[in-house]
Amino acid sequence: MQSSIKQSNPRKNMNSNKFFSFSRFYQLLRNDILLNYKKYLLTIVGGFILGFILMFTQMPGYLFPGSIGFDATRYNILFIMCLFGLGAFVGSAFSELSSKIKMSNYLLMPASTFEKFLYQFVIRAVVGTVIFLFIFWLDTHIARIAVLSHMKNNLGQLAGPEKYNYIEKFHFSMLLIKSKYPTVTNWRLFDGIGSILLVFSLGMFLFSVKIFFRKLGLIKTGISLVAAIYLIMIIMMCFSHLYYPQTVGFNIANIDYKLSNGYDNSEIFLYSIAYIAPLFLLPLGYFKLKEKQL
Repeated sequence: MQSSIKQSNPRKNMNSNKFFSFSRFYQLLRNDILLNYKKYLLTIVGGFILGFILMFTQMPGYLFPGSIGFDATRYNILFIMCLFGLGAFVGSAFSELSSKIKMSNYLLMPASTFEKFLYQFVIRAVVGTVIFLFIFWLDTHIARIAVLSHMKNNLGQLAGPEKYNYIEKFHFSMLLIKSKYPTVTNWRLFDGIGSILLVFSLGMFLFSVKIFFRKLGLIKTGISLVAAIYLIMIIMMCFSHLYYPQTVGFNIANIDYKLSNGYDNSEIFLYSIAYIAPLFLLPLGYFKLKEKQL
């Protein structure tokens, strides 16, 4: 008598989980945290200390009546400076590929290439960004309190209550301000998303291109980024000589003009790169890692 119960095919189940398995992905995250939690904690503490020192030294220690205080524009500059630290953390992914032994052990882990790529992205880009934002917010408030506690006026005396308005309290809505002079203008939706994607694209360049290098991967990736920027400038220079014969030497013809939607053509060019680049950078890193896996 034939059994009516169909036996499961283990090979079929294995193939169905070959690309992604939540349990395997969870184990990857768990093992990485157990092995590297000390390194992550040192990175967080180091980032907090360096961020505090940067903000403490940039905030004014003296109050001068009539001068512009520490406002959203200053915070935006500090935020951009601190993004370099986040970029270094994101670009230090795949450190296991720096030596043959570590790379062999990494590639032999019981997980798919997609899972190995994804868990690095989650830890470096997603979790790293969340912690970075929290550290930045915390540093701004602690540094502000520390500076205000000893702020002096132009007479060398401790400043009065007006000092609290001289250094504004940071909040993330300040990052939405594009300019405060002559009037306060916020980033438009297209500008804002484009700026975020531009930062994301730079981070993903450091994250994905790092896989192509073994020794000094982050430094070589940074050099590659500079080379890519110069390559774009050279292409623009060639087009300038082609379409504008009056172009001299390495100059780029000034052909900026306003479009009907209010944007400059150079802004459209820059935002187009920001919108398109992530679609290529992430698959580029994934398939390069898959090539190493094979």
